[in-house]
Amino acid sequence: MKKSLLAIAAMTAFAGAAQAQSSVTIYGLLDVGIMGQSNSNMLNGSTGGTSAGLGGAGSSSYPRNGNSFGFMQGGQSASRLGFKGMEDIGGGSKVIFTLEQGVNTDNGSQFASGLPGNGKTTTGMGNLSNTGDSSNQGQLFNRGAYAGVSNDKWGTLTAGRQQTLMLDNIGGYDPVNAQQFSPLAFSGTFGGGSTTDNARANGALKLKEKFMGFDVNALYAPGGYAGNNGAGTRLEGQIGYEATKWGVQALTSFQEDATALSGVTYGQGLGTGAVQPGISTTPTTAGTNQVAATVYNTRSVQLTGKYSPMDKLWLKAGMQYMNLGTPSNFQYLSGQPVLANGSGFSVFSYTAATTPVIKNTFWFGGNYDFTPVIKGSLGYYQQNVNQSGATLSGKTTYISALAEYYLSKRTNLYAAASQVNFTGSAQGTSQAVNSVNSVLVNQQFTYGLGMRHTF
Repeated sequence: MKKSLLAIAAMTAFAGAAQAQSSVTIYGLLDVGIMGQSNSNMLNGSTGGTSAGLGGAGSSSYPRNGNSFGFMQGGQSASRLGFKGMEDIGGGSKVIFTLEQGVNTDNGSQFASGLPGNGKTTTGMGNLSNTGDSSNQGQLFNRGAYAGVSNDKWGTLTAGRQQTLMLDNIGGYDPVNAQQFSPLAFSGTFGGGSTTDNARANGALKLKEKFMGFDVNALYAPGGYAGNNGAGTRLEGQIGYEATKWGVQALTSFQEDATALSGVTYGQGLGTGAVQPGISTTPTTAGTNQVAATVYNTRSVQLTGKYSPMDKLWLKAGMQYMNLGTPSNFQYLSGQPVLANGSGFSVFSYTAATTPVIKNTFWFGGNYDFTPVIKGSLGYYQQNVNQSGATLSGKTTYISALAEYYLSKRTNLYAAASQVNFTGSAQGTSQAVNSVNSVLVNQQFTYGLGMRHTF
């Protein structure tokens, strides 16, 4: 009898230990609110809720600037639902996985942003809302789908669809880390190393480890096909150091045959006279819900730093150099870029860029804790764009502010605002270029109130 009891006790203890060594967690975030914007398109759920780029249609023929007010989702953070798991396999090692899906809180659909142009034409404001994170196009697990092994000594190696190293780094060094009010948080361009389509890497291997206190990280996303293994290949490297009161990070990225979406949406054809900057030939007319993809070889360098001169204050700054170069061996991968599930969108042409574009961006600002539950953030951002012949030369500046009030550790209210100024080619037009009444749009003001809850 005693032996039976001991056997049962041993089995129960073993089962308990096995259960303790494995776990699956369901987690998520919901961010909802209201938002207003000047020189704006309609705020709607067609491409993932609000569209912070210039765009929209004042009529069926011409997009017009105007003030808008409506529902805001993801004002501070993108809403999501995720599953993550861990199994302890001994020796300080764990098997891990993550599946994460973006959620549209306005209509409950899978999140999709960045489809280019939220208007009826390919000129002026109708083609300027393609600045969002178009790596999220309605895939089932568009924010992440990967598995790997983590070791206390050797770091973490993961494989699958996952954030780039640059996208990982931005959140900790963005003064106003709010999706609808910071260009770094809103646009996938910065995490994508020059194009918003590439803020997340498909089929990537990512290694993150600590070596003598330094962050030493690398990402490799193999592309290609038989006969050309380089097409679409992505490489990233990172080295940095973070202490209690300061941190610095340096990153570099290269991608061969990266795509950048442009063109038209919602059934409007692309006229033969609408020449896209940097494209060798005039694109042909597109059918309903078709877009163009320009192919670049991209190179990017990102440098960031932060410092805390006092317990309640963090100062943050950074810069990023982005080079959208001409592809040396023009190729593209079938099925890339991924377009939104069920959207009916398709790519009607792939065209090699012929003129390099240089983007230089810098930012600085800070975070201050007024009380344990009240926090404030302020940031300045500037991007300069240059292309040979000055056809794309222009400047965009942002001044953003965010105030947070924490009801609990998991729930906070926030108010945010952003003033954006455009000069040169960064300006948009309120109507089509051939309109007699066409005027340049040189600024945009965005404000919002919201609530964010994590679980």
